[in-house]
Amino acid sequence: MVKKTFTMVELIFVIIILSLIATGSFKAIEMLYERYYQANTITKFSITSQNVLDQMGINLYYRIPNTAIGYNSDNGDFKKLDKITTSDTNYTIFEWISGAFDAKHRIITNGIGYGYSGFIDLEASNRDTLTLVAKDFNITDINDTLNNVFDNSNDLNQTVGIIFAGTIDTGDIQQDYNNSYGWHGNEHKKIFLVNKFKQDNNDANLIMNSDIRGNRIYAKYYLPASAYAITRGADINKSANCLNGLTIDDNTLLLFYNYRPWNNETFCADPHKDNSETNEGNVSILARDVTSFRVKAVNYHLELKIQLSKPMYRGSDRNITITKQKVVF
Repeated sequence: MVKKTFTMVELIFVIIILSLIATGSFKAIEMLYERYYQANTITKFSITSQNVLDQMGINLYYRIPNTAIGYNSDNGDFKKLDKITTSDTNYTIFEWISGAFDAKHRIITNGIGYGYSGFIDLEASNRDTLTLVAKDFNITDINDTLNNVFDNSNDLNQTVGIIFAGTIDTGDIQQDYNNSYGWHGNEHKKIFLVNKFKQDNNDANLIMNSDIRGNRIYAKYYLPASAYAITRGADINKSANCLNGLTIDDNTLLLFYNYRPWNNETFCADPHKDNSETNEGNVSILARDVTSFRVKAVNYHLELKIQLSKPMYRGSDRNITITKQKVVF
């Protein structure tokens, strides 16, 4: 019996068919991996973007009205947020001033009030001695709370100031906004500094600095405790001392805090301040792969928009991108 063998032509056909099968299998596996990677990345981006927007929403809920600005990383200019138009594309750093909300809640223990009410007793206050009587104001508790939040060891008069709500409500703040809060080396005509705090039972006497003379005094006030800034790494000074030990690229979204413009301070990676100048505060990384971040003021609320994006794989010209928005009132 003669055993039949494959001819050379048959072997070539077999090799070609196996090559096609192998190529098709590889392509199928590659497509499956791409779909898995894409779905996994989109899920991570969705969770990250939502967490960032939620965290920002919480911080912005306690913002002091009309203090939010857009800061131009190119030339150091800034504008009131609701004055920024769609053509103002270089105002990429978002800043605002927050009240001392962590210390505001009032708890009664043994008849002693902790925190502060946010109201001045106008009749008991003394204009001649520059003394404001703050109702239900516990100096020690507020100071300890703020030092704990910002990891400081400051006295309260080094930390907070006074903004009268009536100034904002009556529109006085619009007359010279640039010099209202001390932003980026300007004056702080609407934030009044406290020279000394003195406890008086459940209330406190706030002995003010002389800059309060000639200004209107209102019953309701805000107690500003810190300014905040959110921006991408593309718009900051990446060599700032406060960033040592952090891996920062252009698409890293950062939160700066614990600095006070009314004390001539700015956030620690301000591109228009040298490290030897007054750069204060702390920084946290909010997210990576952030290719766009915008805040827009519409009437009395803020619209936040964040975009995260990264290549499908290294060297790819195809990107995985997700955009998410949130409204904060």
